[in-house]
Amino acid sequence: MEPFSDLDKLRFYRDEVKHEFNLLAIRSTILVTCQSFLVVPFAILSTAANFRTVLVPLFVIAALGIFIALILREPINAAHRTIRKWLLKQRSLFRDVESLRDFAIDRDMIRGADTDVAKDRDHTKSLAFSRYSPWAFILFWCAAIVWATVRVLLGF
Repeated sequence: MEPFSDLDKLRFYRDEVKHEFNLLAIRSTILVTCQSFLVVPFAILSTAANFRTVLVPLFVIAALGIFIALILREPINAAHRTIRKWLLKQRSLFRDVESLRDFAIDRDMIRGADTDVAKDRDHTKSLAFSRYSPWAFILFWCAAIVWATVRVLLGF
């Protein structure tokens, strides 16, 4: 088997980055979809006339929301780590092989971005939603639990 040419390596790295971004999008979609299916019954139960009778289902829904966010957090973070790995390989290829630099965009040529993806601020910002959304949902469900508890204690 012949060794890969530099252009073949670049194609492979870009395909892997694209694949991981697709996985990340799917995982983020699953998270948001699952959470939306939990928010609706939580909101409906919150309007019950006798709030104390629906307290247990409310807590179960909130606990399920926290659980789903925690479970999906790791696959989302794994996609982030894999994207970082492939981007570093791609950018080091651009650094080492001058003939491939025509295929690079400005972000690929940021000084130090071939060793630290965090120096590419646009990349970091583009991944912020998927990185922080599990924590946002966890915070939301914790606030919902506190709200339900306060509502019962104060008799609203």
